[in-house]
Amino acid sequence: MMRNPDVRQAAVYGLGVCAEFGGSVIKPLVGEALSRLNVVIRDPNALQAENVMAYDNAVSALGKICQFHRDSIDSAQVVPAWSDRELLGPNNQYLPKIVSVFAEVLCAGKDLATEQTANRMINLLRQLQQTLPPATLASTWSSLQPQQQLALQSILS
Repeated sequence: MMRNPDVRQAAVYGLGVCAEFGGSVIKPLVGEALSRLNVVIRDPNALQAENVMAYDNAVSALGKICQFHRDSIDSAQVVPAWSDRELLGPNNQYLPKIVSVFAEVLCAGKDLATEQTANRMINLLRQLQQTLPPATLASTWSSLQPQQQLALQSILS
C-alpha cells in the first residue's frame, strides 16, 4: 500500500470518480479497483487520524462501484465490507443488538417501518446470513427472544 496518506486519499478518490463517470471503460477494471479499495478499508490503521480521509474516500468509492457497476460485482462479498466496522463493533459484538432491533421492527408490521425500510432490513439480514461465519450467526440468533427467532425464520425463508 502507498505510504503517503495524501497520495492514497487522492488515488481512492480518483477510483470513486472513475466508478461514477467512467461507464463501460472502467468495467474491466472494477475487480482490480475493488481489491485495492479493500486493502485501504481493511488496513488495521485505517481509522487513525492520518489515514481516515483515505478510508472515507475508499468507502465512498466502494459505494459508487456498488451503485454504478452492480452488474460487475459480487454484492454478497462487497456490501459487507461497505458496512461500517464501527457499527458492528469489534468481533461483531453489536450484531446481536442490531438483529434484535431489526426483529422488533419487523415483528411490529407496518407500525415501526415503511414497507421499503422493512424490505431493506430483510435484505441486510439475508446478506448477513450469507456472509457471516455460521458460529457468529448461531450465537446472534440465540440471543433473540424465541418469538423473534420464529418471526425472523418465517420472514427470511
